[in-house]
Amino acid sequence: MALSKFVGLVHIIWFFLKIYTFGFAALVRQFLQRHRIQELHLRNGKLAVVTGGTSGIGFYVSLGLVSKNVHVVIVDFLHLNLASLKSVQDFVENIKARCSNVHILVNNAGVMFASYEETADSLESHFQVNYLGHLYLTQSLMEILKISGTDEFYSRIINVSSIVHNIGSLNLQNFEGRCLPWWEYSPHAAYANSKLYITLASWCLSKQLKHENGRVTVNALHPGIVDTPLYRHVHWSIKWFLNCLASYTYLTPLEGADTVLYMALSSNVERETGVYYDNCKQQKTCQLSYSDDVIKKMYNISTDIISSRVECKKSFKK
Repeated sequence: MALSKFVGLVHIIWFFLKIYTFGFAALVRQFLQRHRIQELHLRNGKLAVVTGGTSGIGFYVSLGLVSKNVHVVIVDFLHLNLASLKSVQDFVENIKARCSNVHILVNNAGVMFASYEETADSLESHFQVNYLGHLYLTQSLMEILKISGTDEFYSRIINVSSIVHNIGSLNLQNFEGRCLPWWEYSPHAAYANSKLYITLASWCLSKQLKHENGRVTVNALHPGIVDTPLYRHVHWSIKWFLNCLASYTYLTPLEGADTVLYMALSSNVERETGVYYDNCKQQKTCQLSYSDDVIKKMYNISTDIISSRVECKKSFKK
């Protein structure tokens, strides 16, 4: 017990140092290589769904879309709790009842560095809120996205990942991230892992849609290191330092929306799918993203988890 506790603590401290070292290097690159978004075209008649659209990056993504004549459904307006698959199901039914088309889906909402907590579906919070809830939302809206796509404008799924997906890991034996002793849990690792899953699932889904010749693209992106409320869970021992850095070097939420808006609206990315963007430019992803068999297995496990939870809720209701 003592040895396992010691190993767990070392892992937590190691990942704490690793993510901030990696983040600082990314911040330096961001400061030196900032690229401004190009002028984007009007998209009259298009409808977008934006998760987390009432604050942070999502708020300015919504404003940017509206400025280009896109009708935006802000998910906090039509209630959606990504920590509940039942809530996702209800939201999709609401959308389908109100809207005949969905042209753009921006999966933006998330949590970061939160303490261990399980959701209504008994899943670790980063895993479900950042990744699995959005995957279920995407799968549930897929038919309407396919119908909405045209040869002139393919429907677009934009998954907000993070540069820290590069230091995430994939453990299919404990994929859901659940743990009992506190010393087994690193909120920094949980966040990085969830962003890795988002990136890998984007590639799997994009290949699936390509094979089906569906008029839908799926891409992932890093919005930059942005000063948003996501940092509210950061430990006090480093929060004061990050607040100082944020004042001078972080992007504002308005600037953080740039790459999202570029992927949602630009003609330059029409029909481009299975791509990762950072700073409005295409970038390489981690080595694991080139392992097709592993990605497919992860995606299938994810779908099985969703199916088992949804069916369990249905049975309980009966």
